[in-house]
Amino acid sequence: MSEGELVAFGRGRRPPMQAIVLGAMGLLPMVIALFVRLAAGMDPDTPLPGKIGGLALTYAAMILSFLGGIWWGVASTRASEEERSRLMVIAVAPAILATLLYGLSADMPVMCSTLLGLVIALTPLVDRMLEKKRLVPAWWMNLRLPLSLALGALTIGLGFALT
Repeated sequence: MSEGELVAFGRGRRPPMQAIVLGAMGLLPMVIALFVRLAAGMDPDTPLPGKIGGLALTYAAMILSFLGGIWWGVASTRASEEERSRLMVIAVAPAILATLLYGLSADMPVMCSTLLGLVIALTPLVDRMLEKKRLVPAWWMNLRLPLSLALGALTIGLGFALT
């Protein structure tokens, strides 16, 4: 990366408006699923809330995997050779955890959605490491932290609403 690119890369702590809007829209599936589940009540004979809840947990697992893909991309394009291997190992972990937790969610929805939500809420720890290494834009944490905490909380809340 040239010096000019580094300066432009680090400029500004406010995320681009497009990233803010698209990130916020990414929370909508979980908000809608939680609303539908709570609005339908706890009637076990209503299949729609359960199906929506299952789709929402699938969505949360996919987002966790997506984050790992972002980290893989950052590692492969911006990290030094000595950092790359370790960051790529970290980048694979979200897909493995997401698959495991989603796979177990039918039998243990509260536990799995709670763990999935906690893992999502903890992903900014990796993002912070990437920020410290200057591998992501200066605004990265201002976008990632609120989105991860919100999605994590919604995922945990959905798990409790599914019981």
